[in-house]
Amino acid sequence: MKIIKYTKKSNGKYQILLEDNEKIDTYEDVILKNNLLYKNKIDSDTYNKIIKDNDYEQNYIKCVKYISVRLRSINEMEKYLKNKQLDNDMIIKLIDKLKKDNLLDDNKFAYAFVHDKFSFTTMGPYRIKQQLYQHNIDDLIVNQAVDSISSDDIKAKIYKLIDKQVKTSKKKGFLLKNKIYNKLLNLGYQSELILEKLNDFEF
Repeated sequence: MKIIKYTKKSNGKYQILLEDNEKIDTYEDVILKNNLLYKNKIDSDTYNKIIKDNDYEQNYIKCVKYISVRLRSINEMEKYLKNKQLDNDMIIKLIDKLKKDNLLDDNKFAYAFVHDKFSFTTMGPYRIKQQLYQHNIDDLIVNQAVDSISSDDIKAKIYKLIDKQVKTSKKKGFLLKNKIYNKLLNLGYQSELILEKLNDFEF
């Protein structure tokens, strides 16, 4: 098939016009990878490779958009791609590329996850750790990320949560103290730290 011309499109794609008036929308990387700029014709093998490379590029762009919303774990990305019913070879290739481009990194994801959960939710370290394990992340990475929360920050947050409960609860005395203790324990805070900060209040 003879190549008639290339046309650059506004969305960053290129359009290849073939002699039979067939048009192929493709990407710059695909053109360069297949040396199309130096070819006047493409055979059936090259044509099929262009289609396959286009599919890869389209899925890679979708992955980047998926990550642009927030960081993703490797496990999360694998589930995302499997839901698109891609074959295993394509999934492996895409994930390797995302890792190479520093767009997919479980270590970075874990630290960002811990920071966001601790800063913007009521969850404590143990609950955050449990949620991280759901992403099938290595134990060492999980522990290092969770341990990056300073003890002072944890104590300060426990104090704040207790203070809020004391000010808004109608219960008083031991019942209130026990209720707060159990609630914070369920949220994933360490028993010793909860008891330490409870002692700062009069019930």
